[in-house]
Amino acid sequence: MATREELQNLARIVEVTKASFDEVEKQLAKVEEVLVEHDITLATLNELITVAAKGSASAFLSIGSGVTIPYKHQGTQEGLVMIDLGSGIFGEKPWSEAVKITQKRKEDISVLRDQLQTQAQALETKIGESAEQFNQMAMAIKSESNQNKLSLSPSQAQEEVAIESEQQTQPAKARRPGKRRSGMFGNELTLDD
Repeated sequence: MATREELQNLARIVEVTKASFDEVEKQLAKVEEVLVEHDITLATLNELITVAAKGSASAFLSIGSGVTIPYKHQGTQEGLVMIDLGSGIFGEKPWSEAVKITQKRKEDISVLRDQLQTQAQALETKIGESAEQFNQMAMAIKSESNQNKLSLSPSQAQEEVAIESEQQTQPAKARRPGKRRSGMFGNELTLDD
């Protein structure tokens, strides 16, 4: 039969697994944001290439804080962009090369997203299995406890119930009733209360 210690260990495992799952979910959200950013970049570059083939291209480029800069490109040749080549090194590349580099990055990030999704699914499955095992162990302990109480004589059962109720009230007795601290604004409750 399962012991209370095994049950507590399993509960800790469930908690740790849930924390890991939450962390993976946060990473997935960040990866999704990066993928959306790459989609926007690719759409912008492709549109510039298409429009520039007609003789000129223009766009408004956001530089942050709600400020945009008008951009005009004259001629049918591709323009140049500064692109991060890795390790903080930037280089000037034609639009079409920037599209290729950005597309490759997007594919790599998509692989990472798929790995994170697989990891999240595995953690979710583990949480479900651990929770089910916890519930089964808890029910087994509870039924074992009930069977032990039934096998006791009436006077022993009363003693067992008295001991359990005493154990449940002990934490309440352990708490000292003290003077309630006043909050910053008189007797209003604060977060410390």
